Amino acid sequence: MRKATEEGARIVTGSNVTGQGKGHHFEPTLMVGATAAMEIMCRETFGPVLPIQAVKNLDEAIALANDTEYGLTSSIYTNNINSALRACRELKFGEIYINRENFEAMQGFHAGRKNSGIGGSDGKHGLYEFTETHVIYIQGQ
Repeated sequence: MRKATEEGARIVTGSNVTGQGKGHHFEPTLMVGATAAMEIMCRETFGPVLPIQAVKNLDEAIALANDTEYGLTSSIYTNNINSALRACRELKFGEIYINRENFEAMQGFHAGRKNSGIGGSDGKHGLYEFTETHVIYIQGQ
């Protein structure tokens, strides 16, 4: 976050460590003014940090989202179902959440693309990870 603020992003709220004495917890943090060139936008941040970059339109949003080596989860917040469905077709992520928090159904499929995720780990899809397909073709004489 320090590097992002040095590069021009601004912290709107959060960024403090709390809970001294009973562990250390980082407050949810919201940053504005982020750009695609910033490390905070290019690397996975495993913490409650949300950098926001303004975009001109859906085309730019999809292009920027796909321009990453990662592809675990993406979220779309919109009132326009056509835009949401178009983004679902074009985004290269294993999971897409529309207007909801990021938690897959336990019977669902937990997936990732590119350098993210470990494949299906829930329900029958998790079981399939421990199996191998073996096909044999025999032609009689």
